[in-house]
Amino acid sequence: MRISRKLVALGAIVSLGLVATACGDDDSNATEDTAATADTTMTGDTTAAATEDTMAAEAQSIVDIAAGNPDFSVLVELLTTAGLVDTLKGDGPFTVFAPTNAAFEALAKDLGTDIDGFKAQVGADAEALKKVLTTHVYAGKVMAADTAALDGTEIEMLSGEKATVSSKDGAVSLTIGASVANVTTADVEASNGVIHIIDKPLLPLELQK
Repeated sequence: MRISRKLVALGAIVSLGLVATACGDDDSNATEDTAATADTTMTGDTTAAATEDTMAAEAQSIVDIAAGNPDFSVLVELLTTAGLVDTLKGDGPFTVFAPTNAAFEALAKDLGTDIDGFKAQVGADAEALKKVLTTHVYAGKVMAADTAALDGTEIEMLSGEKATVSSKDGAVSLTIGASVANVTTADVEASNGVIHIIDKPLLPLELQK
């Protein structure tokens, strides 16, 4: 009888050990499953956030991008004065060769004035201002890589002016008469086209006389 009781007790201990081991495995598996789920959720959240950021960038029009960059404050001010904001918020697509504030300041200096004097001069003639600004716009989307096929050819800008394209070894520029603009930053994509940042504004031929 004592042996039988010992066997029963031993059996109970073994059984409890097996149950504890099984529970431990279940807990471990549950922890691993939870961690895997958390990792998957975090990865999914990160991917979703990146996708949302990309979609948000693509949803911005050319004007939205320019307005959000302080380096284009002069350009945005002139576009507003000329009544071209709605045009460049349209479907497009457009390719805009966008002068920075520094580019406008350099042109103003060449013309013997400062930026305020320049804005006053060009703002006084709405039609001339409109022509200057639309001389920086091409109807259609042209990425930097596309310009290689246009090297040496003329493209007609929205103003009707014809600009000669130069594209050699990754360096892109536009020339109208004596006015030359070099692309310093290319392929800033927008929902309705693309922006190429230039180092100097282009002047229509009639304003170069």
